Amino acid sequence: MTRWLCASLLICALAAIAAPVHAAGPLLQEATGLTGPVMWLSSGAPGLVLGAVDGNDTIVVGYGHVRPPGEQPRQPNPEPDGRTLIRLGSVSKAFAGELLASLVIEGRVRLTDPLQQFVPANVAVPKFGGRSITLLDLATHSAGLPREMGYAPDGTPPFTWPTRADRFAWLSKQSLGWAPGSVAAYSNIGFDLLGDALEGATGQPYATLLRQRITAPLGMVDTTLTPDASQCARLMLGAGIGAPTNPVCTDTQATQASGGLYSTADDMVKWLRHQLDTGNPEVWPTLMVSHAIYRLRQSMPTAIGFDEGAPMAGLGLAWVMRAAHGGTPMILDKSGGGGGFMSYVAFAPGRGVGVFVAVDRTDFGMFLGLVQAADGLLATLTTR
Repeated sequence: MTRWLCASLLICALAAIAAPVHAAGPLLQEATGLTGPVMWLSSGAPGLVLGAVDGNDTIVVGYGHVRPPGEQPRQPNPEPDGRTLIRLGSVSKAFAGELLASLVIEGRVRLTDPLQQFVPANVAVPKFGGRSITLLDLATHSAGLPREMGYAPDGTPPFTWPTRADRFAWLSKQSLGWAPGSVAAYSNIGFDLLGDALEGATGQPYATLLRQRITAPLGMVDTTLTPDASQCARLMLGAGIGAPTNPVCTDTQATQASGGLYSTADDMVKWLRHQLDTGNPEVWPTLMVSHAIYRLRQSMPTAIGFDEGAPMAGLGLAWVMRAAHGGTPMILDKSGGGGGFMSYVAFAPGRGVGVFVAVDRTDFGMFLGLVQAADGLLATLTTR
């Protein structure tokens, strides 16, 4: 590619950028000024939103358009921005991990409590050699459960299956292939069951727990499982693998703990700042439980489904820990995908920096480059 063509593409990309939502300082603007457009151009996605935190400084920018070219050509196709609604996919799991941590701090549950304690009496949770599945096993993908309990029926909207009734009927018929706690293997159904257990432990709907303990205190007004009409009007239209043929914006409480959350880049920057607020005596106990590493890779015979940007070194409550390497600091991260979206959130504990990025295109080969670019931005911001 010639230098002229590279410059032309970047000029086009910069022209497609929505104005920053926050009045970011010059350092953060400079750090994201080239990285953001390159991430978007490399992704091939119709649109991309990027948020970054550096101490008290934040920035949110958008690139491209909210719909793929050619979709509804007579309708306006604006640039995404901080209020554009997106699907978080499996980044939702980190919220479930934090809810679990908050209940542990209050003494409402223990990480070692068995799942059986929080499901209906007629549901038989499988064991392996007498070893029960615990809440910690569920939150660290080490319960011995498969990734999915099956495939959703054709035409099912994204993140609306399986229901709680489906899960409980399935669970009673399962057997485990290995002892819980011995192997980490990525499991969406495990986090669905964790959400069910949190409801069973508190007698409250998961959505209520989420609102009372995380989103309302942080002012995350667009992070929800039940978007209203005004929020749905701001939803990016997903593309690529698994994207619905017709745009769908609906209730996703069926997969509330594993992947159902909608959010915005504005909200996710607030959440990132919260994750970095470990000096706050009101939140640090919960964050310490949530961020702690409970499953070290070196202590397990195998770990399946975690190596995206770099090898997983350990697992917190949904968080994936990646050891420092090269110029990249140790980070906690979580990725998500589905419904035509891919997302990634990462932060460097103790360094005050974090990044969130989402694109409206599902492409796993592309996503590797996106994660590496986001990690590179973190490395840039921590060189001090």
